[in-house]
Amino acid sequence: MKNLLSLLILISFIACNSNKKDNEVFIFNDITFKLLEGEKLAAVKPKIKEDYLSYFKNTNSQIPLLKIIKNKNYTIYLGIPFKTSIEKLIKFQIFGQTSDSLTMQSDSLTYFFKKQKKDASYISEYLQVFDKNYIYILATTNSKTISDSLFNKTELSLRFNQNGK
Repeated sequence: MKNLLSLLILISFIACNSNKKDNEVFIFNDITFKLLEGEKLAAVKPKIKEDYLSYFKNTNSQIPLLKIIKNKNYTIYLGIPFKTSIEKLIKFQIFGQTSDSLTMQSDSLTYFFKKQKKDASYISEYLQVFDKNYIYILATTNSKTISDSLFNKTELSLRFNQNGK
C-alpha cells in the first residue's frame, strides 16, 4: 500500500511538471513564456527567419529570432535585441510611414508596447527588460479581435514568468 501511494505521488508530480513544460517556452535565465491553447512552438526554418527579418530591413537594430510560436490565426516571434535601445525601437516603424500607429506605451526604462496596422495586418511589438536583458515580442495577425484581445500590453506582459513566479 505504501509503495502504491509513493507511486501515485510520483506519477502526479511527473504529470504536473510535464504540463508546465508543455505550456511554457524557456527563454533564458529562468524566464519562460506561457503558451495559450492552440499555440505550439515551431522550428525556426530559413523561410520563417527570412519573414521575421523582413520586418527589420529598414533599421540597423539587431533583434535575432530566438523562438517562434504558431497558431492557425497568428504568429508570435520572440527575439533578443542587442546593440540597440528602447528609444531606438520605439522610433522604428515596421511598416514605415505607410502604417497606422494604433497604440504606443512605454516607461522608457523597462518596457515598450506598440501596435501598428497596415491593410489587413496587425502587428504588436512588446519589449520587456529582465535583469538588463531585453526580450522582444513581435505578434502578427490579420484579426483585429485577436490583436485587441491577445496582443495588448497587459496580455503580453502577463505571459512572461520569471524564476517560477
